[in-house]
Amino acid sequence: MKTLLVIPNYNHSSSCSILIGKLPQYSKLVVDDGSTIPFKNKVKSSNVIIVRNSKNMGKGYSIKKAAKYAISNQYSHILTIDADMQHDPIYIEDFINYDKNSDLVYGKRNFKINMPFLRKSSNYITSKIISHLCRSNIYDTQCGYRLYNLELFKSLDSKENGYHFETEILLMKINKHSNIEYVNISTIYNGSKSHINNILDTVKFLILIIKNIFK
Repeated sequence: MKTLLVIPNYNHSSSCSILIGKLPQYSKLVVDDGSTIPFKNKVKSSNVIIVRNSKNMGKGYSIKKAAKYAISNQYSHILTIDADMQHDPIYIEDFINYDKNSDLVYGKRNFKINMPFLRKSSNYITSKIISHLCRSNIYDTQCGYRLYNLELFKSLDSKENGYHFETEILLMKINKHSNIEYVNISTIYNGSKSHINNILDTVKFLILIIKNIFK
């Protein structure tokens, strides 16, 4: 199992550098998604690769770009972790120590602790819908702390480039025969600015679901 740690970053340069300093000694790929000020790693480390999108393309685009890099460099898995420090790196080994044949290992947060009401409600509802459509119990569809088996990205005909890519790949690739695991993680909201628009992204989610139903 050869794992690449992937950090999609958009305008979180300071916290991203702090995060890198806390990560274990795996190879790391930061995808700077057209940040206003290009990301420059402040931590001296030889195993950090930085690639930059010329403009803001979206989290999904950045993850797919990282997956292509990982596949071409013979990695078997990528582990995605957000740059804003809302994912505690102490759980990385828990993700990686799961069965190598897992299709996906995702972070499961406690919805009753430290989560804003709108985010909690949205996550609960979307998790129920996605679990039904995927025929597999998925308890936290909106958590981006994930270990992906790169087989999921091969022959992936993805249309989503934003946050909804993380939902799209579940709908396209996960079924009742998939091996899905989860890691209980801390629920952290540190006041950092969210790039999620509750109304717009809810509409996009509904459109994605309708497309899947009538596919």
